[in-house]
Amino acid sequence: MFARTFCLSVVGFATLAMTTSPAWALGFELGESKEKLKLDYKVTVYDHGTGRVTITFTLADEGRLKPLNSIDFYIPSTDKHKSGGNMADLVLSLATREVDGKQVARIHVKKELIEKAEIQLKTSHLDGKQEPLTWYYHSIPIAGFMKVE
Repeated sequence: MFARTFCLSVVGFATLAMTTSPAWALGFELGESKEKLKLDYKVTVYDHGTGRVTITFTLADEGRLKPLNSIDFYIPSTDKHKSGGNMADLVLSLATREVDGKQVARIHVKKELIEKAEIQLKTSHLDGKQEPLTWYYHSIPIAGFMKVE
């Protein structure tokens, strides 16, 4: 009887342990302005007239977010009710190259996508301090940089 109860307890514990999810890092959006975060960046959007645009992101200073973990192109999900929260239709880490001491990233996308697209600066540090299992991001909406003609 003891062996049966013990085995049942072990199986129950193993089932519970396998169904729990590991702890994931929490990401927090920084609501502070570009100036308060001491960021120095420039976004340009070039409309090719073909239904596509080229977005160029130039980062001169990482400010209070130094060092950055990634610079991402982010498009939030259009169907938040089915996705259950802050899901994304697209997240793409942008490759950067150094030009005149600045980090430069480019992406070429359909013009219709930039209405809701953002560039996100992601870091695990804020003011030089790092919290375990915590990361931060600063969102830069692209639509505000599109020139209306």
